[in-house]
Amino acid sequence: MIRSFKSNKLRIFFEEGDSSAIEFEGLALIEVADILFDLNDLNFSFEDFQRVWHVRFYGSFYSVSVTVNGVEPCGSISFNYQDTDVFEVDYYVEL
Repeated sequence: MIRSFKSNKLRIFFEEGDSSAIEFEGLALIEVADILFDLNDLNFSFEDFQRVWHVRFYGSFYSVSVTVNGVEPCGSISFNYQDTDVFEVDYYVEL
């Protein structure tokens, strides 16, 4: 379950559904919402999560690719986790 966000813009999108402050749009925005939904699972399991999403570890955080069309990356959602808790959720957009 998501416990904290690094990005206030992403937190607002998650909590209020207001996407005006983040740069994702169209199918990529839907993918971001799906990733956040999965990260917020009360019984979050990293093993299950990485079966669905392409996850990479970068030394101090994990990153999930966000795609335009299921193939072409346009950004990422980053996070850390401990057991079922997810922390420091942030995003990056390739412009």
